[in-house]
Amino acid sequence: MPLLCIRLLALLLLPLSQSCESQRPPTEVRDDYMAIVQTLLIKTEENIATLLQNSTCPELRHRPQRCSGSQNQQDVVSTLHTLNCEMKNSKSAVTEKLARDIGQSIRCSCPERPTKTPNVTSKRKRSAKGEGRRKEHRKSKRERKLCKAKVILSHMTECYEMLNFILET
Repeated sequence: MPLLCIRLLALLLLPLSQSCESQRPPTEVRDDYMAIVQTLLIKTEENIATLLQNSTCPELRHRPQRCSGSQNQQDVVSTLHTLNCEMKNSKSAVTEKLARDIGQSIRCSCPERPTKTPNVTSKRKRSAKGEGRRKEHRKSKRERKLCKAKVILSHMTECYEMLNFILET
C-alpha cells in the first residue's frame, strides 16, 4: 500500500516539462519505428548484451515507466517520450544515437539536466591504490548505466509493440 501511495505522489509531482503532447500522429511514430527505430533498438540491445556479457544486472532501485494495457495511443507516445528522456539523460555513448532518433521521431525534446559547477578546491595526490578503486568504481557505474539502458530498451520495445497493436485494431 505505501508503495502505491509513493508512486501516485511521484506521478503528481512529475514536472510538466517531462510530459510532451506530440503533435505528430501516432501512425507516423509507428511508421518511423518500422522503418528506422526498430533496427536501431535491436542493434543497441545487441551492443549492450555484448558489453554486459560477463556481468549480471542487479535489481534497479528506480524502475523506468512501462506502457500498460489500458493506455491509449497518446499515452503510449508520452511514455515513450519519458523513457527516451531517461535514456538520453543517462548520457551513455551506446544509446546516444538511438535517443536522438527517437526524440526526432516523436518530435518531443527532453529537458536538459542542470550541469554541476566544477569543484576545484581539493587537489590531493592520487595513490596507485586509489587509482585502482576509481577504475573499479567507473567500471561498475558504467555497468549500472548499461543495465538501466537494457531495461529501458525492453520497455520501449513493449511500448512500440503496444502502439502497433492499438493502431491495428
